[in-house]
Amino acid sequence: MRTSILTILLLTFFSVQFFAQAGHFQKREEIKKKQIEFISTELQLTEKEKKEFIPIYKEFSDKKEALFQKKRSNMRNFHHNGLNMSNDELTKLADFFVDIDIQLAELGKKYNDKFKKVLPPMKIILLHKAEHEFKRELIKKIKHKGGGGHMNRP
Repeated sequence: MRTSILTILLLTFFSVQFFAQAGHFQKREEIKKKQIEFISTELQLTEKEKKEFIPIYKEFSDKKEALFQKKRSNMRNFHHNGLNMSNDELTKLADFFVDIDIQLAELGKKYNDKFKKVLPPMKIILLHKAEHEFKRELIKKIKHKGGGGHMNRP
C-alpha cells in the first residue's frame, strides 16, 4: 500500500515537472516567434530579405541563447555554492564569465558580417534598435502581468 502511494506521488511530481518544463519551452518558442515578427515589421523586411535573414537570425539567436544558458547555469551554481567555493574556484568562475562575454562579442561580430550580406546597413542598425525595443516591451509586459502574459505588439 505504501509503495503504491509513493509511486503515485512520484509519478504525479514528475508529470507536473515535465508539463511545467514543456510549458516553459512552449512559452520561449512563442516569445522567439513574436520577436521575429516584431523585428521583421520594425525592419520592414522584403520577402527576399525575410527569406535570407530569418534563418541566419534564428541561428544567431540560438547560439546566443546557448551562451546565456551556460552563464545562467554557472550563476545558479554560484548562488547555491558560492560561500563554499575556494578563491581558486571563484577566480575560475569570474574568468568564465568574462570568456562568455568575449564569446558573445565574437558571435555578434561574426553574425554582423553575415547580416551585411543580406541586409542594407540601415536595417542592421534598426535590428539592434528593434532587439532592444522588444526586450524593453517584453520586460514591461512581464512586470505588468506579474511574471506571465503574452507579448503583443505595443
